[in-house]
Amino acid sequence: MRIHLFIQAVFCLLTLVTVGQTNFSYQGKVVDESGIPIIGAQFNFLVANKVVALTDVNGVYAFESKEPSLRITQVGYADVTVIPDDTLIVLAETSSMLNAVVVSENKRFTELKNATISLEIIKPNLIANTAPTNLEESIGRINGVQVVDNQPTIRSGSGWSYGAGSRVQVLINGAPMLSGDAGQPLWTFVPTEGIAGVEIIKGASSVIYGSSALNGIINITTRKPSSKPYTQVSTSAGFYDLPKRQSLRYQGDSRNTVSNFTAYHTSTYKGLGVSLGLNALNDESYKMSDYDKRVRGTLGLHKTVAKHNLVYGLNTTYQQGTSGSFLLWESYDLGYTALDSGSTDNTVSRLSIDPYLKWSKGKFQHTLNTRYLSINNEVDNGDPTIDQSNSSDLVYAEYQSSFNLTAKRFNAVGGLVAINTVTQSPLYNGTQNATNYAAYVQLEKGWGKLTANGGARYEQFTLNSRTESKPVYRAGLNYAAADFTFLRASYGQGYRFPSIAESFITTTVGPVSIYPNENLQSETGTNLEIGVKQGFKIGTLKLLADAAVFRMQFENMMEFTFGQWGPIAPPLFGAGFKTLNTGKTRVSGAELNLSFQQKTKSIEVQGFVGYTYTKSEAMEPNKVVGSDNSNNQLTYLNTSSDTTDYALKYRPQHLAKADVMVTYKNWTLGVGTAYQSAVQNVDAAFVTFPISAYVPGVQESIDQELTAYILFNARLGYKLSEHWKTNLIIANITNEEYAIRPADLGAPRSVRLQVTYTLDKSK
Repeated sequence: MRIHLFIQAVFCLLTLVTVGQTNFSYQGKVVDESGIPIIGAQFNFLVANKVVALTDVNGVYAFESKEPSLRITQVGYADVTVIPDDTLIVLAETSSMLNAVVVSENKRFTELKNATISLEIIKPNLIANTAPTNLEESIGRINGVQVVDNQPTIRSGSGWSYGAGSRVQVLINGAPMLSGDAGQPLWTFVPTEGIAGVEIIKGASSVIYGSSALNGIINITTRKPSSKPYTQVSTSAGFYDLPKRQSLRYQGDSRNTVSNFTAYHTSTYKGLGVSLGLNALNDESYKMSDYDKRVRGTLGLHKTVAKHNLVYGLNTTYQQGTSGSFLLWESYDLGYTALDSGSTDNTVSRLSIDPYLKWSKGKFQHTLNTRYLSINNEVDNGDPTIDQSNSSDLVYAEYQSSFNLTAKRFNAVGGLVAINTVTQSPLYNGTQNATNYAAYVQLEKGWGKLTANGGARYEQFTLNSRTESKPVYRAGLNYAAADFTFLRASYGQGYRFPSIAESFITTTVGPVSIYPNENLQSETGTNLEIGVKQGFKIGTLKLLADAAVFRMQFENMMEFTFGQWGPIAPPLFGAGFKTLNTGKTRVSGAELNLSFQQKTKSIEVQGFVGYTYTKSEAMEPNKVVGSDNSNNQLTYLNTSSDTTDYALKYRPQHLAKADVMVTYKNWTLGVGTAYQSAVQNVDAAFVTFPISAYVPGVQESIDQELTAYILFNARLGYKLSEHWKTNLIIANITNEEYAIRPADLGAPRSVRLQVTYTLDKSK
């Protein structure tokens, strides 16, 4: 009997051992609710966030695991637990505005409601339906964001800087898109076709994104190839209407035209994802000498190797074109005529090559992003004795590793960055070499309803023989106070080293010169914010309210300053621009945004409305910040046109923006508006003799409060068939006359007709 029991015990033990060593076979397909295969869906352990396998380009998976159940995760979809018997897995999209997936805050996918900083999203349909000639037009529609002379500024964090030294980092799919020499966004190089979305962080993000993220970031993401093709071709043509004032019509009653063509296609072919883009623009502009003619092409290759949890690819863009530039007007009455009718023609070629690699192993994910960016500008300023042509080559590489414990709500991300730029041009006083190395780490941990993150970055810059290094830090909290209520607080430091252009540029735009400043010091800043995000649902109406108060403080702020920097001789007596360190400054304020969407059986409504209040202040108004050509000591007080409350230059105090789009059957109507209060303070040189005599009319435009305006835009679309759609787009409907900044008027009313063909088999 005992022997019999012993034999049974041994048999059971052997059975358990055998079961413990059993490999479960998983085989099937993962699709969305429309039956479209999902590429790269991850199979993870239920407890540890270890990646076991990925679906291939057809959504198919086949592997073995010792785990009897696994979790499938994919960005934008709800997680699903599966067992070996499951062969067809359907993932449901997370469509709530609070659950919108974002990537910008931590360089990893997370939900908008969990952000610790202010973050805005631009949906691709807003971009497509407004037919922008470059993406800065779409960026400028967002509340609290302005783009002045191609330079973005968020919540009045910057004033006016003519094409150099951005405090806002611009990225495409996480890789920076600032020029290496001037540190300016290359808006015309950024594709408007194939955009999946745009995320805007408001506040210092230097820990993750580096030097130029002192004031925030703009991250543009493009469509990823799927097994079903997506093709969109769009063409638009129109004109700039005549200004109301007869004196502004520098071409008589002739209307300048603008035409734009874009095409984008993406799909997979034998396992290789391919994306193709094309853009051709002919913009005669509304100002003298400010034309833009260009052609840009993009190619993306994307490969998923499911059995090795590996994704790799390459994106490349090439652009060729000619353009003109407009800096200052002839006078108030000749606001669209360039000063002295001067012109500068640029022939530009740009090439970027961006290889990348992503690899998952257990709890770790590794990413390598690289870029080679070549820019060549051939400049014709009408004077063969002055060579302003320039070229630059930038090499960028970033390795990032992340570690995730889902069950413990812990994530760590760290990385190494190397950037090198070489320029060769008399414009920058010969050959200049700039190098940036950085290392960063950021940790995130959740406890119950509370999530906290913190990080640090160490930057080192070398500009020729000058070397400087500095650490920056950030921290953030998010607390889920209720089901749809999320409180947040953040503190972030920023750091920006002077660009090559700010330090070495010597050039002219028409009769006006721009001067170098090799003694520029780097600027630092801090951003403090407290905010709340509140979701509502009333029947079919979904609302998302976001309110925040903030304070930014800068040390050694770099500001573009107009004055007498050159020899006192006609025609402009040495007038021009130079970047100066203007001392300690502060910008504080509050912001309120409301997003909404409602969908019934026949009508869909979506849109947003927002208001931003900022109060800027020079904290050291008596500090000597430089000397002009006559050795006059310059301070905030004697270089400002209006020193009331020590307001900083070129900043409005109030901004409000809104956009609403209504879809009924085949019709779509969109209406947008933008309000800006008057700019109180500008450079005193604009309104004092002798420069005011040679650039007349700035004081008159201030008296007329041209920088205070309300603009209205509209678009009316009709869906002709499943694939064809038309849009009539009218900007500045009332033909409002307004000034972007001193001696530069904004665009009059423009009218364009857009025709779009879309073949989207992924639906």
